[in-house]
Amino acid sequence: MMNMPYKPFTLILPAVLAILVTACADNEVEYTGILDHRPEGKGGMWVIDGKSFSVTDEVKLDEDHGPITAGTCVELEMEDGEVKEIESEDMDKCQQ
Repeated sequence: MMNMPYKPFTLILPAVLAILVTACADNEVEYTGILDHRPEGKGGMWVIDGKSFSVTDEVKLDEDHGPITAGTCVELEMEDGEVKEIESEDMDKCQQ
């Protein structure tokens, strides 16, 4: 067998790193839309543009752009499938 230098490793490593970075970035998701329904508290089922999200009481609510009520524009941030933050947004962000 021929003595091969380890050049294939130097070609594979950058590809593996690119895949890992992409996989990490895919764990964070943002969803923006009009809030259809929310529970009285934080925890429960939230409906944004007809899509349901299960939210725990630990979620952070950011109401810098107004109260988070039905009919307002919100941005929902998820990490690893769990809702971490729901933020009120200016209505123009939902009209894009």
